[in-house]
Amino acid sequence: MRRVNNKYIWILVDLICLNIALLLSLAVRFSNGFPHYFYLYRENIWLICLIYVTFSLLLRLYDCFWRYFSIKEIILIGTTLVLTILSSLVTVLLLKGYRFPQTIRFLFFFFSLTFIIGNKLVWRLYYESRIKMSGGKERILLVGAGDAGDIISREIMKRKDLGVLVGFVDDDRNKAGKSIHGKRVLGSTKDISKIIKERDISSVIISMPSANGKQIREIVEHIPKIVNIRTLPGLYELIDGQVNYSKVRELQIEDILGRIPVNLDTDAISDYIKNKTILVSGAGGSIGSELARQVCYYKPLRLILLDKSESGLYSIFNKLRVEWPDLLLVPLLLDIVNTEKLKNIFQEMKPDIIFHAAAYKHVPILEYYPEEAIWNNVIGTKNLVELAHKEENKVESFVMISSDKAINPTSVMGASKRVAEMIVAAYGKDSRTKFASVRFGNVLDSSGSVIPLFREQIAKGGPVTVTDREAKRYFMTIPEASRMVIQAGIFAKSGEVFVLDMGEPVNIFDLAKEMIKLMGFEPEKDIAIEFIGLRPGEKLFEELMSDVEKSQMKSHTPHEKIFVVSTQEVDRVKLLKEISELEKLTQGSHRGEIIKKIQEIVPEYKPNRDEGLLGEYRW
Repeated sequence: MRRVNNKYIWILVDLICLNIALLLSLAVRFSNGFPHYFYLYRENIWLICLIYVTFSLLLRLYDCFWRYFSIKEIILIGTTLVLTILSSLVTVLLLKGYRFPQTIRFLFFFFSLTFIIGNKLVWRLYYESRIKMSGGKERILLVGAGDAGDIISREIMKRKDLGVLVGFVDDDRNKAGKSIHGKRVLGSTKDISKIIKERDISSVIISMPSANGKQIREIVEHIPKIVNIRTLPGLYELIDGQVNYSKVRELQIEDILGRIPVNLDTDAISDYIKNKTILVSGAGGSIGSELARQVCYYKPLRLILLDKSESGLYSIFNKLRVEWPDLLLVPLLLDIVNTEKLKNIFQEMKPDIIFHAAAYKHVPILEYYPEEAIWNNVIGTKNLVELAHKEENKVESFVMISSDKAINPTSVMGASKRVAEMIVAAYGKDSRTKFASVRFGNVLDSSGSVIPLFREQIAKGGPVTVTDREAKRYFMTIPEASRMVIQAGIFAKSGEVFVLDMGEPVNIFDLAKEMIKLMGFEPEKDIAIEFIGLRPGEKLFEELMSDVEKSQMKSHTPHEKIFVVSTQEVDRVKLLKEISELEKLTQGSHRGEIIKKIQEIVPEYKPNRDEGLLGEYRW
């Protein structure tokens, strides 16, 4: 059944209000002489109504949701009436040669505005009272009439506190008009906006775990901003494969940009991890903590959480302890540059597999502190790799998290990660331990990334700061990236560099606009976007492979979204000698010399630094 907020019914109601308003204006103005002036109504009401309908459609007056009636809609109604009255007066004067009395004009505007606003206000009050009487229940539309939609619909219908399920939409034509548990498939995703208006929908749940970012974005475009949007997590988050209402959450920017379909070989991963001792360095960080969480699903014998951040380590340790009470968790508050303590850990705990996620990553900050980037990203990696390489430690596999910034680097951070890749490759070629680096781009919503920054700026009312209108970055969600790192670890052999398929790069300006819209605002209108220029070490575009690597790319791995790239042969003796010299430079005030030495090790490193700003100071 169509609801009262149908556009054509509202137009009819308001036309009746215009008729009443003109009759009442004549009656008030002429009193007993009203019958004599009735011709003003009879001859002109059709013209007034026609002009009103024309302006209301042009101004999209009846695209409004009257149950959310507010000042904005009052102004729109007033504007429509003013234009209607002015146009009617001019038309009557030109066609019939007479003017409406000034009092009639004022009374007609007053009564019309009162009646039209009044009926909208009455509807809003009725709608709110009906919600209160029903216990505040939401009217829910499910997008997706598949298995997940079936499960969610059953829970909603069993639990009255969740709301009222109105129906489904699904793009499968075979499902159109059919019923699931007594609720019809009302149309396709293109019909969502119409269905929301006709059925008083207050909440939409996207029950399509397999939907990718593009599909989610197209669905969201059909949903008005005032309607609450929630979603089931993507398949990459549903590791246990279980769908239930408790997993429904608010829509996030990751759902629109991410959700790359990732098919994992869960049996191979289980064989790789089950009953093994796993060490995750940087376990308190964004990637490290998610890696640790996902490792837990595959039942390791013991999980060692290593991090030098006390708060980060405390947080992940407590979360996993609650989620996995039967798993042996070992929190290690330790800096990977502390060689002696690392040796003791390897001797005592004998890790089988190491996921090395510990790294400094904030590009602008590391431009000020190149010596810290070298200590953490280079020396720390060398310490772990050397211990993993030693036969007496019996490490099976070592996987290092790298970055797209390691390709043709312009930043200290990128160059340090390229040196770390070289260390892994140098030891991997003749080791019993299977070494590999996994290279990918930006991770959505990781600490210090652009997503939480934009979210904070929007919450404060703007402006949202973007470095450059043309800046682009590769993005992947934290769960997606972590799962593919684990999968890539299975393919490790001799120091390879694996590159993850990140899809198409995302324009940061477009990302800012998407986030502003997702949070219920209009870009540039409600929230300003300000361009601040590239910061030290930054590039307009990031790359996942160099031109040489692209030309010599080996092949796909057994996984369609993980590639193996050919890198230059690394002379381990020479590399270690250069790293030793680099380490000595970090002991003094030699930042300029550190940069020059990095360039010797990584010739493609082209620093984008303002030496005048950064200086040679040291704290």
